[in-house]
Parts: sequence; structure tokens; C-alpha cells
Amino acid sequence: MTGCKLAKSVSRLLSQVRPKAGSLAVTIFGDCISLYGGNVWLGSLVSTMERFNLNSRQIRTAVFRLVQNGWLESERFGRRSIYGLSTLGIQDYGRATSQIYRSKFKPWDGQWTILACNKEGFSNYGDFRKQLYWLGFGELPGATFVHPNLDIVAFNQLVVELRVADKVAIWDGQLTSSLEGSSVLLKAWDFTELKVRFQRFLSRFSILMSDMSEEEWSVPENSFVVRVLLIHEYRRILLQVADLPEEIFPENWPGGPAMSLAKTIYSKVSTSSQLFVSGNLENRDGFFSHPTDEFSLRFQ
Repeated sequence: MTGCKLAKSVSRLLSQVRPKAGSLAVTIFGDCISLYGGNVWLGSLVSTMERFNLNSRQIRTAVFRLVQNGWLESERFGRRSIYGLSTLGIQDYGRATSQIYRSKFKPWDGQWTILACNKEGFSNYGDFRKQLYWLGFGELPGATFVHPNLDIVAFNQLVVELRVADKVAIWDGQLTSSLEGSSVLLKAWDFTELKVRFQRFLSRFSILMSDMSEEEWSVPENSFVVRVLLIHEYRRILLQVADLPEEIFPENWPGGPAMSLAKTIYSKVSTSSQLFVSGNLENRDGFFSHPTDEFSLRFQ
């Protein structure tokens, strides 16, 4: 039966990935719902997310927490509720979109951004440090961080949000050639762990590619699940190093092959997965119909 083999592969993939409701909701809002106005009826979101081995209680709790964290906002219409991306959510995933759906490494001019922190009285240093990782900073000894391609707008937003302007100093410059090739710099990022995660991503989704015939990629529900799991796994690895240029990575870095595989699979499932989206997700205007032009530009 058409789709049977794909269904088994998708089931295996779900058991491997085991997505958590909150993180998966972020993926679905960013990858799908953002293309249709950024809002959705809660009921249709719940029924869609149940395809990922999650129950209604898990999903609703996760969505409510995203509202509490300021990433989503809600509005009631009688007995129904609609949930949409907040200003913060739009900013966060808008920034991530330019990184996730890229088809090549960013160019680099050889300049570095160096950030020094004064830890004395820095009560939320732990939170700040965690956010620096997500912006792609590497950490050197002495509360010092480096970045070769910093998104300065995102960094400034973080500084304002956490109110740490008086605790940091930042400047641009070049590192000496001896430091650029040293183990100190390579250890600024956890390339070992990220390499393992990229290789695991390649293994899981390469098997999926080899299992499927062209006909089997056309099954809407399974294609949608593949698309969401693909971006869900890919973004959680990629965003830690998304702005790093190719020159920074160690030899035989799997990030390039992972990028190519993500592009290939996303292209294969795009059309059929949209059929599922338009028949299952809805907002005040009805079922989702035509995505924004951004969709056709992904991975170009």
C-alpha cells in the first residue's frame, strides 16, 4: 500500500526523536503557522500535534507556558481560543528563519567580536551566558566570549532584555594567527558534542531517504510529520553554530552534509505536507490556504 513503508519509517523516527510538546510547538509555529498569519485555533493545533505521540494535556500545558513566557499570545472567541506569535515570538523565530533555511555557510571577513563580562554582582550571569550560546558565541577563559558573525541587533535586544549593559564590554577586532588555529579557540565551542548530534541527524534522515520511493513522499500526513521532525531536529543542533563561517569548523565537519540533506528532504515533502496543513490547521479566516512568499524562498 502506498505510504505504508513511509508510515513505518515515520513511526521509527518519532520513537528516536521523541519531541517534547513545548519545543515542538515552537517548531510548528515557526515552520508552518508563521506562513499563514502566525495564529491558529487551539483545537486544530492540538489535533495536529497529537500525530507526534503527544496527548491533549501535554500540548495545552506547553502552549500555556509559551504564553506565560511571552512567546505566544491568546485571544478568546466564545468557547474557542486562538493562539498566535507574540512580538517576541516573531522576533525570535524571524531571526532563526534566516539561519535554519540557509543553503550555504555565511561569508566571513576575518573579523571577530570579543565580549568581556564583569561577573562581580552579575546576578543573572548564568541566564546571559546561556543566551550567548544560542546566539552562537564561543567561550574563552575568564568570562570572555568570541563570535565571528554576530547578529548585533539580536545581541543588543538580549542586553536590553536582561538589563546587563553595565556588565559587558564588546568590540571588534582580529585575533592573532596563532590563536585562530589553537586548541583554545576550538574549545570555545563544543564541536565534539555538536558533531555527534549532526552525525546522528544524518544517520536518521539518510535512512529515511533511502527507504522512500517518490510515490511514498506524496502522502500528506506522513510528509507533514517528516517535515516538522526534520526542522525540529535540525534547528536544535544548527542554531548553536548557525552563524559560524565554514573556516572555523574542524576538518570533516558534518554541518555541510546535514544542510544539504535538510534541503533535499524539505523540498521533497513541501508540496504534500502543505496539503495536510491546509486541511487540518485553521484560524479565524478558515483552514490555511496559501502560504506567504517566504515559503518558496526556503533553502534557496
